[in-house]
Amino acid sequence: MKTPLILKVPLDLNYLLIAIRSKLDDYQFAYFLNKSPFFFFKRRESDVPSIINKKKIYFSTFEDLNNELKRTSFLISNNSIYEDEVNNSMNLFNNKSIFNTAFLIPELKEFDYFIKLVGVWKKQELIELKKHLQQMKCIESETDIDLKTLRSIDNLVF
Repeated sequence: MKTPLILKVPLDLNYLLIAIRSKLDDYQFAYFLNKSPFFFFKRRESDVPSIINKKKIYFSTFEDLNNELKRTSFLISNNSIYEDEVNNSMNLFNNKSIFNTAFLIPELKEFDYFIKLVGVWKKQELIELKKHLQQMKCIESETDIDLKTLRSIDNLVF
């Protein structure tokens, strides 16, 4: 009997993650972040996918690729609303669709967005970025996330 080989690839945790609470829509939030000197986000052609309840759910994603500074930044929505069909004839909804909310990182569902910073960021740049985020009126709160504590860290690999 053959035993299956299991390939374990270590995750690349060489990035910073900032979690943000904001009630703005994703495109509005990207617009206001683009007014800062730190980002020029553009909508990615493909959003971040995740399998939740046997459904492929997509989370809106914006990208800022800066080859000159050797870094890439991502703005990722933490929640997505998806349609779920109810097929039971003995229910209140009469085979209607209902809408559910899925979270990319469920253990951080109190946050609406993540900014993923990949590449070279100087300490002073990060301090200035944090100050700028704290001064933005559209941001309710922001915090750095310790990647080692996340159970759903795989969802941020794309």
